[in-house]
Amino acid sequence: MEREERLAKIQGVLGVTLALNLTVCALKIVLGLVTGILTIVADGLHSLGDSFSNIIGLLGIRLAQKPPDKKFPYGYEKFETVATLVIASIISITFFEVMKSGVERLFHPQAVSISPLVIVLMVVSVCINIFVVWYEGGAGRKYKSELLIADSSETKTDIFVSIAVIIGVVFISQGVWWLDGVITLFVGLCILRVIIDIIKSTIKVLCDGQVVDPDDIRRVVLSVPGAKFCHAIRSRGRLEAFYLDFHLGVAPETSIEVSHDEICHRVKLALEKEYSGLKAAHIHIEPDNEMGRVRGNSVFAKTDSYEIV
Repeated sequence: MEREERLAKIQGVLGVTLALNLTVCALKIVLGLVTGILTIVADGLHSLGDSFSNIIGLLGIRLAQKPPDKKFPYGYEKFETVATLVIASIISITFFEVMKSGVERLFHPQAVSISPLVIVLMVVSVCINIFVVWYEGGAGRKYKSELLIADSSETKTDIFVSIAVIIGVVFISQGVWWLDGVITLFVGLCILRVIIDIIKSTIKVLCDGQVVDPDDIRRVVLSVPGAKFCHAIRSRGRLEAFYLDFHLGVAPETSIEVSHDEICHRVKLALEKEYSGLKAAHIHIEPDNEMGRVRGNSVFAKTDSYEIV
């Protein structure tokens, strides 16, 4: 499957998932406002996190299709990270409001009227989320998209939260009014976890954290005939769009032409086949001798002491 076709397929899956998540979100918020149950409203706001994730994914796919230019020679992928931080800020406001309302409802519980239809509709929302996990996760495995797989995993959390809310609604309907505030605070903490996960992932991208295990890179490289050793391996970006740097050892008698045009080229093809998100691989060729095997960043050793083995 061509890269453009694959990205279009992933974009289509994210579009369907976004529509389903927005449906669930709207259903919960409307139910919560109509019944006066703050727990359901909070769960609806928590579901917004899934919708924001879909929007980020769509933005990332759109930017991934835009080629690098003179202004941004390394591409536009990090604009997705910037957008993610903005969304994390918006979710933080939601977290504050949910926690504030939960504390108020805990100390000032209110009697509410609940019809069986409310519980039925909440169960329907859970069923939609289960379908999203199955549909998006399956598409992620089919198209080898870490983005889709990670997004579907996040929706699993929403399922457990919604089940807890349904159980709480049943007890609230039996007169346990204070439980509305307790579960609202629980949902607020789940929103906080989403915020923390977003910040952790964006920090890794912005600070050029390692994306791929160096041992995995080394395994692919050394599977190519003529590749003698591989060290000083670094990767940065996101798994959906990352850059790679490393040293490649070749036999000392191998000419520059063969080293570059044959061995190095085959290594890049093998890496491209293994990692669909690899944007570019910058390879420094070394002779396979004692000095070559221990040499790595020797000129900048004092300022760059990264392990090369």
